[in-house]
Amino acid sequence: MELLVCMSIAGSIPVVICLLLYIIQRKDYNYILGRRLLLTGVFFYLVPVQLVKYLLPKDALPETMLIGRKADSYLSGSLSFWSEKQGDYIWLPQWFNIFARVWLAGIIIFAIYEIVKYWRGAHSIRNYIFEKIDDPEDNLTYYLIPDGICGPCTIGFFRQKIAIPESFPLHPDFIMVYKHEHTHLKNHDNLVKLLCLFVLCLHWMNPVAYLLLFLYIDTAEIVSDSAAVDGCTKEKRQDYANLLVLEAATSDIRPAVWKNNLSGHKRNKEGKDFKTLKRRINYMMKEKRKGMLQRGIMVAVSALTVVASAGTVMAYAPAPSSDESFEEFMSDDSLNDFGDIYMDDETIVNSLDFSQCDSIFIGTDGVQVMCQEDTDTYALCTHSMVDGTFYSHAKNASGGCTVKLYTCQKCEKCGYRANAKLYKTITYVTCPH
Repeated sequence: MELLVCMSIAGSIPVVICLLLYIIQRKDYNYILGRRLLLTGVFFYLVPVQLVKYLLPKDALPETMLIGRKADSYLSGSLSFWSEKQGDYIWLPQWFNIFARVWLAGIIIFAIYEIVKYWRGAHSIRNYIFEKIDDPEDNLTYYLIPDGICGPCTIGFFRQKIAIPESFPLHPDFIMVYKHEHTHLKNHDNLVKLLCLFVLCLHWMNPVAYLLLFLYIDTAEIVSDSAAVDGCTKEKRQDYANLLVLEAATSDIRPAVWKNNLSGHKRNKEGKDFKTLKRRINYMMKEKRKGMLQRGIMVAVSALTVVASAGTVMAYAPAPSSDESFEEFMSDDSLNDFGDIYMDDETIVNSLDFSQCDSIFIGTDGVQVMCQEDTDTYALCTHSMVDGTFYSHAKNASGGCTVKLYTCQKCEKCGYRANAKLYKTITYVTCPH
């Protein structure tokens, strides 16, 4: 499979597991575990872990874990949308090409709009900050802004700040509000949402990538609420829930992707925002079980998800590439019409099947490997080179053909070819291949 497809599949596995757990468990769904699964999805969406196996020694993995050469060759050409594979073209209608480009442009514009809108909103909030409160006794650090600007929030991606309206510190439930925002800050939720936007731009053809952003927005709020009411009595939880309902009518100058739902809009109160608020209140009012069974389930599901996502490492196979010394020979279009012919070499060449591909590599073990030349692709790999013979076939205008033999080396892991030396040229009056 191609690298981007493997990354997309690896990132989608944790997100799909998270969604299935939510659908199955409903009220018993663990949002802390859900957040870990979503973070795992972000990691596998953006980090090309599939390249790891090319950095390991050849025999580092058990033989049973490695995909065979035939299966590897098949998978390497299985999920390509645009390129030519083994002489076959995948024809796409013109409208699909236009639609794909428009869709990709729309995703990029959306990401730029959200980032710019957030930056402007955060910058305007910073302009309203008039005092920094540092309370070492209660371990509180926040910045005061005038009332009516927005509700309590966190701003910044790396240098984060907690902004609090000036009247909130007088509220009896202020400590819970601060814990909510401090959890956002500790979990770097703004930065994670930014990474979710990058996932959308990179994997815009994958519908699960869109689900990742919306799941994380709700999950981050519910996890923060859970931290805010942790250790509180049922009455204090009810007071915090009442505060959430009251703040739901407060407007927010930030776009929906970046704001916390401690504040919202009246026009959405009977819609999706109200359902999200109801879900948050129900979750925070329920007592959480923290026994060994729950922790064991979290560990088991997390481990299974990581193993399943990392399994795409075995499916990735880069297109073979070659070094400059090899290209120097392969790019020579003036194939010789003369050459020394030896019976052993001619017998081997006659047995080769060039109907599928004009390039074949035979290693010292005698195994034939068809090679599609792709000089633009290069795998990050600690090569394990083996000696062999490379056969290049080209038809002549007269109806014959010319086969060139090269001694070269080929990587057993990624197919990289190097150190080519022209060994012989065999010319046929009539092409037998």
